[in-house]
Amino acid sequence: MPASELQSTWRSPDGAYDLSVKRDTSYGSTPQAASAGQLAWYRDTAESSMADLEVTTHKTRQNGRDAVWLEIDYHWAKQSEPRRRLEVFVAGRAGYVYQLLVDTEATAQRLSEQTRMFATARESLRIDVPAA
Repeated sequence: MPASELQSTWRSPDGAYDLSVKRDTSYGSTPQAASAGQLAWYRDTAESSMADLEVTTHKTRQNGRDAVWLEIDYHWAKQSEPRRRLEVFVAGRAGYVYQLLVDTEATAQRLSEQTRMFATARESLRIDVPAA
C-alpha cells in the first residue's frame, strides 16, 4: 500500500467486533465506484472468504458529503453463523475514498451494539484532516 494510503483495523478484546477505516484509490474516486468494487471483491468467495451476501445499499451523507452506506448480511465460507457488516464510503481529496466498517455476528445483542458502535464511529470519522 503506498504511503499516502492508510488502513487501520481494531478488534474488540472479546473478538466480537471488527472496526476498520481505510483510505485508498483501489476501486475509484467516488463512493459509488469504491463500494461497487469492494462488493465485487466480497462476492469472490475465494478471495474474501465471504459467502451468500445479501446487500442493502443506502445513499447517505458523511461529513457533509454524499456517501454510500452498505448493510451486508453474510457468513464466512465453511461456517454457517450469520454475520453483518455495516460500511460507509465517502470521497476525500485527491481521489481517495474513505471506507469505515463495523463487522460482527448477527445475533440480536451484537446487532444492537453494532448499530451504536457504527453511529459513534461515523460521528468520529474525520476526512482530509491535515496532520498536526
